[in-house]
Amino acid sequence: MIDPSAARRAAVRIVFDGADITQDILPYFSSLSYKDSEEDNSDTLQIDLQDRDSIWLQSWLEKAINATAASKLKISATITPENWGSGGGSLPTGSFELDSVEAAGPPATINVSGVSLGYSSPIRQTKKSKAWENYNLSAIAGEIAGNGGLSLVYESDSDPFYERVEQTKESDMSFLSGLCHDAGISLKCSDGQLVLFDQAKYEAKPPVLTIRRNNGRILPAPPQAYGAYGKQTDCTEYIDYRLSTGAAETQYGSCRVSYADAATGQLIEGTATAEGEDSESGQRLEITAKVKDAGEAQALAAKHLRLHNKFNRTVSFTLPGNTGLAAGVTVKLEDFGGWSGKYIVKQAEHTVSDSGYVTKITLRKVLAASSAGQSSGKTGGGEETKTSGGGSTYTVKPGDNLSKLAKQFYGTGADWKKIYEANRDVIGGNPNLIYPGQTFKIPE
Repeated sequence: MIDPSAARRAAVRIVFDGADITQDILPYFSSLSYKDSEEDNSDTLQIDLQDRDSIWLQSWLEKAINATAASKLKISATITPENWGSGGGSLPTGSFELDSVEAAGPPATINVSGVSLGYSSPIRQTKKSKAWENYNLSAIAGEIAGNGGLSLVYESDSDPFYERVEQTKESDMSFLSGLCHDAGISLKCSDGQLVLFDQAKYEAKPPVLTIRRNNGRILPAPPQAYGAYGKQTDCTEYIDYRLSTGAAETQYGSCRVSYADAATGQLIEGTATAEGEDSESGQRLEITAKVKDAGEAQALAAKHLRLHNKFNRTVSFTLPGNTGLAAGVTVKLEDFGGWSGKYIVKQAEHTVSDSGYVTKITLRKVLAASSAGQSSGKTGGGEETKTSGGGSTYTVKPGDNLSKLAKQFYGTGADWKKIYEANRDVIGGNPNLIYPGQTFKIPE
């Protein structure tokens, strides 16, 4: 356990439907919790208030909800650390759609919850059937994002093409999630953005901090007194931790992707083999999927191996508040025996209350790189180059979207707005709708 004096405090700023209500809410504030998830789950924001005088239940909150019943009510917050200089700066949570309001007692309390993608959103609720023909995954994601009023950030070098894929009586998000899992690509919704990304790239980032058992303490060897100890300056203190391992069936030593091409009669297959601890498993994951050549089969095998092995070892820590910890960053564990190594943050939960500010992180171990195994079947040429032109202009190709172009020219899909603002007169009001043949200016 850490010294109680190490407890950190933070101020919160809360914006409700565009109005800053921080000063109004402060006398009743109990706690705020913000969950940032790496994939699949929507981010959430939860605020707890004491309501002994029924001010929130019977007056302000009821009027606010009734006044905005016909529209989506938005809520956001910012966490700013106070009186300490390490552990990150201010943390804006982004915007959330009001999801639920619950009253309980005694004592009388109000709980306000928001989600990054509301359950009422048509792309999450409306079930429909549609045949998607001649679409790349990024183009499908872009159309779905536009239908949900979201912008798309596509951060993967892989962009599968579908001659025809059926969406049958399922929501857009359920359909897209299935495509992403089949392609080994992660999906999340956060702050008005639909984000598709390659986990391997996130796992390759350097750790943002190191956590050592005993809070980074270095105990001197006997016969020296154990009462005196030093502490590594690059290690982070923790309050508590929990270590766990997944079931044996979640660990595979290899994965083989195969496809029998009916047109040519050839078998196309590729195998990826795990390295490190996972390679000791004798189990092989078999996947049947349509691929165009052995190289694509190998790449897909590596992605599925990662998908199925990634929860083999998981860890959770509760730490003094740290706004620099977010889903997708990596941390390093030392002196935890078999759990030592590099991990990626699957979920970061930031909680501010009367007791102070703490951050709880759920980690999964970064997977060892997989190596390509033997492959057989048809071999194809290199990937089609999707760019044309050069210099300061670009001609749109089928399957392009702004985040893909931003990643190509700037190294990150998050810079798509640069291209959009420079070509708003060509694109129009919806940045998700671009068409082959359009010529865009690419700003420096």
